[in-house]
This record gives sequence, structure tokens and C-alpha cells, in this order.
Amino acid sequence: MTTQTYLVFSATGRQGRAVINALVSKGETSIVATSRNPESTSSQALLKIDGVTKVIKADYNAPDSIYAAIKESQATRIWFTTDFWSIPWLSRTRETETKLGSCVIDAIVKANQADECQTIEHVVYSSVGDADNAPKEVGHFWGKAGVEKYMASQFDTDDCTTTWSVIRPVAFFENLDDAANFNPLTKGTLKFLTYPDKKSKFIACEDIGKGSAVLLTDPKEYAGKIIEAAGAEHTALELTAALSDVSGTVCNYAMAMPRFVMWLLMGDLFHMITWMETDGYSASIEEFKKLVPDAQDARAFFESKGQWANGEKFVSS
Repeated sequence: MTTQTYLVFSATGRQGRAVINALVSKGETSIVATSRNPESTSSQALLKIDGVTKVIKADYNAPDSIYAAIKESQATRIWFTTDFWSIPWLSRTRETETKLGSCVIDAIVKANQADECQTIEHVVYSSVGDADNAPKEVGHFWGKAGVEKYMASQFDTDDCTTTWSVIRPVAFFENLDDAANFNPLTKGTLKFLTYPDKKSKFIACEDIGKGSAVLLTDPKEYAGKIIEAAGAEHTALELTAALSDVSGTVCNYAMAMPRFVMWLLMGDLFHMITWMETDGYSASIEEFKKLVPDAQDARAFFESKGQWANGEKFVSS
């Protein structure tokens, strides 16, 4: 059996690390990671994972570095995502995000054409749930929809042998403990953006990684397919009850941001949250669990986390 080499872009991010871990769990032994700074502590930590052979530099804002990473890796299968929120505020538009993803796709096409010794067989893009089904005002959904559309247009041609798949995750459970965005999981409190009684669908990054690994390792089955990915559905009060039970601490729910402030300062986010509370994600939890049978619900996620943001361990009830 031919050994596949997997190139995972943005490997120090939550999704990228999860993809690597999932590939390793499936027995893959030739994984190349990318980072904007391969010498960083988080990048070097990847080299301690069995199966990760190297960490190389790649920056979406420097297209030449993407192409160079693909060539150096000699990858046969590639995973990537795009991050709307990492784009500088003044240039943060759906078009900018689509351009970032398109640079990766262009580099893949170029690499295939330039080297007969390297054939990139399959590419998986991690997008967002209902990317092309949300209100037009939700720019960071439609930016990813643009990447999906461009990828299909470049790979679905007579002279291209590369196939593609898309995984579309819903809201991350990890957003409930997100110090980088001013929402650490503080003892006794759970914060999120929805009203307390409104249901939303969630997924753990670990399960995005597992789903991505399935798509990467079985391209014949999943070529050309878009997978809506959700592990559970909960109201904010249900999330809080699960945290209270798992942590052994009675917790209260609080809105992470007043709705008026969100509307005033973060229109993209406002339209996303109001859509989540009304129409919401279409992902079928039952269908996704055919791909990832042990996809986590809130209780499983908090049990896996096991501690507050400050490192204090949960006390089992």
C-alpha cells in the first residue's frame, strides 16, 4: 500500500491540531504541518507527535510560501481552512477571505502542473455550516462559500485529477472557553452569545478533526461531497446545566455581549446569531454521527475539558 503524505495548513490552530491528532489515530505516519512561525513553541510541539515529520512555513498572505510548502512537503493530500476573524479589521470582508482560500487552491493547481513527481490526489476544506444558506449579511459564511465555489471550479475540470471534499462545522464548543476573544470559562459562569432558551448546534474541534480525517483518508467515498457537521444541539441553559453537573459547581448563564452592542459594533456576528436562533444550522446530528459516531455533546465536551480556564480542575459532582 502506498504511503500518503498529508499536508495540514494552519496546524497550530484548534482545527489543524485536531486534524493531525485524528490522522495519527488512524495510523497515518507521514504528516507535514504548516505554521507562520515554525520556530514557535506551539509549532515545535507538533514535532513531538508521532507521525508529524516536519513543520514548514506558510502564510496565506504570502502566496509564494503556500506553493513552497506544498512542494517541500511532497504532499498527496491536503487539508486547509480560512479564518475570517484573523483578517485585519479594515480589510475584513467576504471577498478577502475568499481570496485567501483561493491562493491555496491556486498553489495546489500550480504544484500539480509543475511537477510530474507530485500528484495531489485530494483536498479537504473546512468551511462553515450552511455557508451558502445564511443571510447575505453574514460575510464570514459567504467568504467561505466563495472558497468552496472556487475550489470546485478549479478541480472539476477535464485536465485536473485532484478531487475535493468540504466539511462544514457549526458553532464550536470551544467558543465557550475562548480567552483570546475575551470569553474564558470562569468558575461558576458560562457565557455565550445566544438568548438563554434558544437552541443552537455545536461541534467540538476534536470531532471536526475526526470528520476531516475520514474525508482525507477515503477520497473515493467522499470526493465532491459537502458534509454538514454537528455533534449536538443545546440551549444555553442546557449547556450551563451540563457544566454545573460535570464541574461540581453551580453555574449561571450570562450573555457574553449585549445584543445591542453586537448590532452596533459587530454586524456580521449579530446577523449570524439572530439567524442561529431562528432558521439555524441545517446539519443533521444523526447523519454526522455516521461519520463520527462518538461526536461529543455538551456533557462529553466538558468532561474532556476537565478544568476552568485558570487551570483549576473540575470537582465531580
